[in-house]
Amino acid sequence: MRRISSTVVGLLLTGALLAAGCATESDGDLGLSFSGARNGAVNEGSTSDEVVENALDDVEAFWSRTYEGLYGEPYEPIQGGFWPYGPNTEQPPCGNPVPSYNEIAGNAFYCPSSDLIAWDNVNLVPGLYDEFGAFTLGIVFAHEFAHAVQRRSGTLDASIRSELQADCFAGAWTADVEAGNADHFDVSIEDLDQAVAGFLALRDTVGIDQSAEAAHGTGFDRIGAFAEGFEQGAERCVEYPAEYDAGELIIVELPFTDQADFDRGGNLPIDELGPILLADLENFWTLHFAARDETWTPVTDVVTIDPAVDEVVCGDDTYRGGDLVGVSFYCVDSDTIFLDGAHLLPALNQIGDYAVATEIARQYAFAAQARLGDLENTTASNLQADCLAGVFARSGFTGDREDRGQELFLSPGDLDEAVIAFLSHQAAGETVGDDEESVASAFDRFDAYRDGFMEGAAACDALG
Repeated sequence: MRRISSTVVGLLLTGALLAAGCATESDGDLGLSFSGARNGAVNEGSTSDEVVENALDDVEAFWSRTYEGLYGEPYEPIQGGFWPYGPNTEQPPCGNPVPSYNEIAGNAFYCPSSDLIAWDNVNLVPGLYDEFGAFTLGIVFAHEFAHAVQRRSGTLDASIRSELQADCFAGAWTADVEAGNADHFDVSIEDLDQAVAGFLALRDTVGIDQSAEAAHGTGFDRIGAFAEGFEQGAERCVEYPAEYDAGELIIVELPFTDQADFDRGGNLPIDELGPILLADLENFWTLHFAARDETWTPVTDVVTIDPAVDEVVCGDDTYRGGDLVGVSFYCVDSDTIFLDGAHLLPALNQIGDYAVATEIARQYAFAAQARLGDLENTTASNLQADCLAGVFARSGFTGDREDRGQELFLSPGDLDEAVIAFLSHQAAGETVGDDEESVASAFDRFDAYRDGFMEGAAACDALG
């Protein structure tokens, strides 16, 4: 996050949406990208080889059922076959000359020239399976099959748009699994949360331009593409190439435009961030309420606490000790936001400054709900707060308050920091007074946050 007090470089919502992983052949270069989910899938005790075989079977069955309805012609099965390889095996016949093992070690990829899917069965797949579980492998091969589909539909190229669309198609396959249409795989909300973690682990390096060779997108971008496919189906994914070419898809992957911001890695020191953030949130909510013909009253106080020595009185309740460890919450009675400054804020700051900003923005959203009479201890209220934090992030991205007192603007990587915070136990959604049923999954929280970012406050109103 950066503070701009004079000239600001304007940021526009342009570009493309999201991608997750795999590799495609481009001018002879092969690159890996994949994403994973833990615990979902095939029979317990399956070997990684059996899981791969089942994944290939389920994904190909999906495309056999789906392709003609999308593109108006029958699906053509992969002609070049499926190639597990390792350091002591024949290498997949992709290109001339055939690549050596060292050139493709640790990869999974689709080779357009030979119409084959290949994967390192020694130094990739077994490790993925052991660490993440079977559903990870399903998403890997759903992504690779998507590139084969792109070749058949004439949309495969070396741009980021192919990676984004492939992630969207992987999400569409996941929804098909959830609907019970797969012979071997199933999926749970825990798998979706792990998919979020997988996309974040494989996001591009902060500050890469979307036009860079082999760019795949930020974690925010990649998860978003997957989520669109999951929620809207493969029909949504088909629209990606045309929308990307028309500049209608949104991508948040941007290079650094300020040397000082680059030198800081896009992060402000927390002691500098705090007062500027609070002033910017007050500015945001003042303008947001005015647009609704409402009057915003400033939040009375934002207080950091040390659970080892402090206690908090909120209405008829008193919290101390373990009740306050790792939490943040808004107290309606005193109109005060409380934050664990000994554990929560340092943990979030370790992720990045926008992880801190997002959690505080979320608490401001609860204050806004209280002022509008909409604050309840429900999942819907919590998701609406995430959504409104996404609206605040959108403002930081577009600079739409630049001429009305805005002080903070997003830096490359900030949105990924927000999503990483969703996955961290320190910011998993629990606040004082929440019960288990009111806390949403990381995947659902990301979805609400992204809706606010992409669609604005109207999307959040629908959650209330």
